[in-house]
Amino acid sequence: MGGRQWGISQKFILFVSAAVAVFMVSAFLITRNMLEDYALETAGRTATIILDQTDKRLGAFFGELEALSRGLAATTIVCSADPAGMRDLFVASVLARKGYLRAVYLGTAEGVMYEWGVGDEFVDNTPSFPAGYDPRTRPWYRSAVAKGDFSVSAPYRYASVDDIGITCALPVLASDGAFVGVLGLDILLDSLGTVLEGLAIPKQGKALILGTSGEIIASQFPGDRPEGMILKRFGSFPGDDREASAGSFTGEAGGQPTQFVFKRIEGLEWRIVVAMPLEPILESVRALLDLIGLVELILMIALVVALAGISGRLIVAPLGRIVAVIGRVEGGEKGARVNVSTADEFGLLGHGFNRLLDAVEEYSAGLEDKVRSRTDEISKLQRENTKLRIVEERRRIYRDMHDTIGAKLTNIFFCNSVARDIAKEGPDRLREMLSTIESNCLQAVGSLKGIILGMSDDDRRASSFSLTVSAGVRNRLEAKGVAFDCLVKNKRALEELPSAMLDELEKMLDELVSNVLKHSSASGVKLRLSLGASGLSLRFSDDGSGFDPATARSGSGIDNIRYRVESLGGAMRMETASGAGTLYRISIPVPGDGSTGNGDAR
Repeated sequence: MGGRQWGISQKFILFVSAAVAVFMVSAFLITRNMLEDYALETAGRTATIILDQTDKRLGAFFGELEALSRGLAATTIVCSADPAGMRDLFVASVLARKGYLRAVYLGTAEGVMYEWGVGDEFVDNTPSFPAGYDPRTRPWYRSAVAKGDFSVSAPYRYASVDDIGITCALPVLASDGAFVGVLGLDILLDSLGTVLEGLAIPKQGKALILGTSGEIIASQFPGDRPEGMILKRFGSFPGDDREASAGSFTGEAGGQPTQFVFKRIEGLEWRIVVAMPLEPILESVRALLDLIGLVELILMIALVVALAGISGRLIVAPLGRIVAVIGRVEGGEKGARVNVSTADEFGLLGHGFNRLLDAVEEYSAGLEDKVRSRTDEISKLQRENTKLRIVEERRRIYRDMHDTIGAKLTNIFFCNSVARDIAKEGPDRLREMLSTIESNCLQAVGSLKGIILGMSDDDRRASSFSLTVSAGVRNRLEAKGVAFDCLVKNKRALEELPSAMLDELEKMLDELVSNVLKHSSASGVKLRLSLGASGLSLRFSDDGSGFDPATARSGSGIDNIRYRVESLGGAMRMETASGAGTLYRISIPVPGDGSTGNGDAR
């Protein structure tokens, strides 16, 4: 027996608890996803506000530079390319904005460069250029000429200083419209980063400014600073966001998952990106989820306790009363019944159970009477069966004694008659006949022991069946002067037949020989015995007087032979007529294939 089986109450609580747990877990997962989506959406809206603020800062920053550029380009000093006047004007402009403005210069249409600024690379506010320097080949000059208006160049390496920056450039035209050159304002990238200063990005977020090719122009991440004169590049945007003017996606920054929100700056083709790590964004959500999970766990425990009380009162108690009555009935208290006090389903069950016990008690009383009556009938049948078995056993003993002992005694009778006839011939012939009589007596005694004591066939048949049959029949027939012609086929296969079948076959032959000796007056007998695929075949014939089957009375010998054949599942056919001898055809099926073995015995 295994462990104690769970009751209905435990199963009910288990199943309901499992269902509630599945429901609560599903609700928890849905709530978590909704809260996380809401947190990300809120962070995205915050980032969008920051992007708008940064966009306005950059717009104001470059708007101021554009206004400065147009103001300078409109002066007579710049339009006439007056070096002395431009020096004071440009230096004053740089000093007023030295926090982010490095230099102001004019590259003329003739390839002359006029530049003044503030910094260690300037000597008396004047820079030095490499030999053969031509401003017309520089990117800021070409972009301004190509656009024909105010433009901001992509980041590039300055010619007068070993640093990277951008240039705000504006074509300068004379009063008559003639092209004078390009006015440029240099801004170092380190100075441009001041635009991002003061941005209060929550959740540990940081901002970046990306160029048209994804290069990082300015960043609040310390690791995004240029290495030497090479700008770092931002990781690739997702395929759907490469050409989008605004959007968001999830990636990785600083080794942790990050939410990126970006916006394109109109007029510059730059992008502002706000990166907000997911962990701080979801931290508050997870704290709320922990609280929700704890509340759900407490509610589930309270529900299980409530279910245990309800099921114990409404389910377990009524079933317990019914089970108690069942135990009392099993203990022999036949009058035990369920006390029904409610009209619910358990009350109906109790009424039905009581009716069932009443019906079982009535049926049990009637069944006991039937059992006693049937027991008496069975006893009578057993006694009748015993009588029939005794009668059948007597018949079997009679058949066996008739076919074996009778055959031996018949042979003794004929041998004794012959002995009297040949007593006159001499002692030798007499001794031979007396030996035959003695042998038949011994065989009769052995058969009698086998019939009465149940001696096994193998104990009584010491030698080969074929030799035993042919020699025994021959001795009996030749003792009366009857010639015997015997042919046994497949004798090896015959030896493998069951002993009971061989014993029955031997008794049939004993009876057939006895009939010849007692009734046929035959001078010769033929025996053909074979075992083939169709079974056992036996032909026994004599050349005696025969008889008319229509008028002759059937004796015990033939009936016994037919009984033995049919008990083995075989069939017997007898052919005879007055003066024509008698032929017996017997066929008996055998188990398995009896066609193995060969060899004849005569």
